[in-house]
Amino acid sequence: MKLKREEIEKVVNELLKVGAKREEPPSHALYRLNLNGGIVTIYESGSVVFGGKRGKELKEVFLNLLFEETDLSPRIGCDEAGKGEFVGPLVVACVYADENCIKKLLSLGVKDSKKLRKEKLLALSEEVKNHCRGRVKVLMPESYNRLYKDYGNVNRMLEDIYKELIGELLKKYRTKRVIVDKFSERVEEILRESFPNVELVVVPKAETDTAVAAASVVAKAERLKKMEKLSNLIGFTLPEGNENNGELLKKIPPKLRYKFVKEHFKVNGD
Repeated sequence: MKLKREEIEKVVNELLKVGAKREEPPSHALYRLNLNGGIVTIYESGSVVFGGKRGKELKEVFLNLLFEETDLSPRIGCDEAGKGEFVGPLVVACVYADENCIKKLLSLGVKDSKKLRKEKLLALSEEVKNHCRGRVKVLMPESYNRLYKDYGNVNRMLEDIYKELIGELLKKYRTKRVIVDKFSERVEEILRESFPNVELVVVPKAETDTAVAAASVVAKAERLKKMEKLSNLIGFTLPEGNENNGELLKKIPPKLRYKFVKEHFKVNGD
């Protein structure tokens, strides 16, 4: 990797914003920075070398900061996990991210939960909860199935949950900006009616925003923990995805299915 001088100055400034510390650069180097145990050395030629215990993670943070503008403005980001999965809970998380929280998230390389290994995901979720504030709603299958009978549509259910969590955070924290992953055609209209004085951003793939990525991490981590509890309860490991749902149903006694699966899903072999 070779950078132009203006690219070097940009990424160095961004790294310093998220907490990197300057170290004495070696001969012929312009900068040496340490971020959470990862070290980057930038040479006069524009060459970049990564090292240290967390060099790999730092490289990912470095590239994100190099090619994206860093938005440190306070905002609420929301995402869900489990909407499309037959087994287990639906989890919705909203994270309020102020400047300090966002800096920490960027330094940790928080990104969309779908791209993270389980161990990394669980560890990052704890970091998010330690450095940011938010709200989480978990609907275990039993509660989900009961509510679904009233709503008849999972998107209508989600719209009300989002309104609840966003409303709680807006009462507590001073922010006028909310970013939500678009999960239905009418969600933007519904949320604008509920929060007319807020700058509302509703877009597909909203996980590219740091606050939404943090919410995605928390939602997915909470779902993983609840899935583990359900697996312990049933006596075997429940699948995360939707593979072989028909075969799975044969293993769960019909009278207990409401505790483990979303009953309105159509499943072959049921």
